Amino acid sequence: MTRYTLLPVSLLSGLLALANFAPPAAGPCDSPVVGGHTGAPGETSCTGCHGGTANTGTGTLTLALSDTTLRYIPGETFDATVILRQTGRDKFGFVGLALKDAGNTTVGTFTIDDAVRTRTFSDGPRKYVSHTPCGADAVPPDSLSWTFHWKAPATNVGNITLYLAGLAANHNHALSGDDTYTMAVHFVPDTILLSAKEPVWVNRLRLWPNPVTDAVHFATEDLRPVHKVEIWSGEGRLLFVSPLTQNQLSVKDLDAGVYWLRVYESTGTTLGQATFVKR
Repeated sequence: MTRYTLLPVSLLSGLLALANFAPPAAGPCDSPVVGGHTGAPGETSCTGCHGGTANTGTGTLTLALSDTTLRYIPGETFDATVILRQTGRDKFGFVGLALKDAGNTTVGTFTIDDAVRTRTFSDGPRKYVSHTPCGADAVPPDSLSWTFHWKAPATNVGNITLYLAGLAANHNHALSGDDTYTMAVHFVPDTILLSAKEPVWVNRLRLWPNPVTDAVHFATEDLRPVHKVEIWSGEGRLLFVSPLTQNQLSVKDLDAGVYWLRVYESTGTTLGQATFVKR
């Protein structure tokens, strides 16, 4: 994806502390890890231990993905970078979980390259990716990032959601004063929209910001002017058609969710399409 920044992606779990843990000695690699707290259906986020309200701190949780269309081909591998920022913090943590929307069951496979700073683990039937104790230290402070890979299932299983939660800790070895951040990234099979209308064999479309709150901006790879735009639901229903005179569109009235944007030039030729997340 232009790097998928979930701000704009562009999330993850209360993995930095347990509700009743003996405070470790201060220093590097002193952050405990716990099970999954991504905020996905059936589980809490980091607020389950640390309290407070998610996404109300002064920091940001973003996700950059190698494929920003947010459609998956069976067996496709997505490279992911989680970035957590908050001024004055030197301990951060994250956890991620991918669930099939139909039934909320674990789907796909997480893999890692850096076993010192990241790990994969199971908590009951669910499979996660997260930081490690040494992967929580931010030197210098104020931000930390982690990378991992997620491989889509071998078959089309319908819509999939990647749940992420992150914690920016104040490193006081208590459960107070920490900030939780969460996000959900929605993937759809690449056949959904293409089966609803003729395939697109032309340029891809670049969108920003993604996720979006008010207006989405876009450009084709060869910068040809856009004459008309369509918005489709993730399930392949045409929701909106409009002529355009500039490469941006207000989406503030859309419900939260994943959508397709398809654009045309004045001759009616399809210029490109891409997905975006409305939050």
